[in-house]
Amino acid sequence: MNIAIATPPEEATSIVTRNRIVCFVNDELSAAALRKGLEGSNLSIKRGTIRHAIRMLETDTELFALVADISGIDDPFTELERLAGVCPPDVRVALIGESREITFYRALLELGLTEYLPRPLTRDMVLDQLRPKLIGNVTHSSVDRGGHVISICGAQGGAGATSIAINLALQLAETTKAKVALLDLHLQGGETAVMLGVQPGPGLRIALENPMRADTLFLERAAIEVNERVCLISADEELDAQLDITEAGVRHVLGLLRQRFNYIVVDVPVPFPPSIHPVITHSRHVLVLLEAEVTGLRNAHALRTAVTNIAGKDRVFTLLNRADRAGGLPRAAIVKALGAEPDMVVPDLGKGMTQAVNLGIPALKHVSGLRRHLAPIVREITGLGVERKGRLRRLLGL
Repeated sequence: MNIAIATPPEEATSIVTRNRIVCFVNDELSAAALRKGLEGSNLSIKRGTIRHAIRMLETDTELFALVADISGIDDPFTELERLAGVCPPDVRVALIGESREITFYRALLELGLTEYLPRPLTRDMVLDQLRPKLIGNVTHSSVDRGGHVISICGAQGGAGATSIAINLALQLAETTKAKVALLDLHLQGGETAVMLGVQPGPGLRIALENPMRADTLFLERAAIEVNERVCLISADEELDAQLDITEAGVRHVLGLLRQRFNYIVVDVPVPFPPSIHPVITHSRHVLVLLEAEVTGLRNAHALRTAVTNIAGKDRVFTLLNRADRAGGLPRAAIVKALGAEPDMVVPDLGKGMTQAVNLGIPALKHVSGLRRHLAPIVREITGLGVERKGRLRRLLGL
C-alpha cells in the first residue's frame, strides 16, 4: 500500500507561501527540544499526537512541515493512512515515537516520511537529524570538533550552580563512562574544590594569564583526580590578587581540555568578563540556573540575553533549582516572568545537600533523589536514556 506522504521538491514558492512548521507532541521535554532545535523557523508547538494533527489538517493545510507524536498509538500505520487523506503531498512529515527498531524506521521512510526520531528527544537530535531535512541549515555548525562543553551560570549568589556543576559532571561520567573535566573559572573564592575536599594548585591561573606556559604538561600539573573518570581543574587565589586572565589563555586551556576529555563542565563566573566569552561560544549547552526569587528571575533574563548575544538562542537552557523551596515564588509567576516553563527543574532536596558540602563529598553520594532529578539534564546533554526501566514497548509487535 502506497501512502502519499512524500518529501517535496525543493521549490522556493512552497517555502515562501507556506513556511509554518507545526508540531504536535505530548511532553514538555520534546517540546523544548523542538523549540531549541528549530529555532528561527516559523514554528508552532501544540499539545497532542498524530490524531490531533489529522484533525487540524481537516481545516488547515497551510503549512510547510508537520512533526507529530505517535507515542501510545496502537496502530500508527492506520493513523498514517488517515493523515494521508488530509495532508497535502508537498508537506514534509516527521514522526516522534517510542520504537527504536530499525525495521520500523525503514518502514516509515519507505512510505515517504521525511524523518523519524525516537524519544527521548533532545535538542542535538533535532539539530543534527531533523532540522537539515526541514529547514536545510544547521545552527549547530559553529561548534567545532572536540569535547562537549557545558557551561553552568548562576543567576544569583547561592543558587546552587557549583553544586549542580559538580554532580552533573559526576553523573555524566557515570552514565556515559566517558572522561569528564570539571573546570571552575571562579579563580578567587571558588567553591568547587572546597565542596570536593581538595586543594588546587597555581597551574590554572598561570595558564589563563600566559597561554605560552600552558604546555602539554599543564593537565598533569593542574588537574586533580576526583575519580577515575572525572578531573577537577580549579584555582584558589587570594582575594586581593591582581589577576590578568586573557582571552587567549581561556581559548588555549579550553582547547587542551577538549582534546583530552569527552565532556567539559564549566562553572562560569557572572557577569561574563570578555575573556570568558570563548567558553560560551564553544558551549553546546549553557544552563542558566536560578531559584524562585525575584532577583533570580531578573538576572536570568539578562543572562539569557547575554548568552544569546554571544552564542545564539539555541544554546541557552533555564534550570530552576530548589523549585519548591518554602517561601519561593509560585510556579505561575516564574513561568510568566520567563515567558515559558523552565527547560529543566531540580526540586529542593533538603538539608542533605548542605551536609554534603560540609562533609566535602559529592551530594550524589549523600542525597538519594539527586541522581533521579539530574537524569533529564544528562539525557538532554548526551542523548542517552538514563533511567530506562525495562524494555521499550515495541510498536506493532516488532
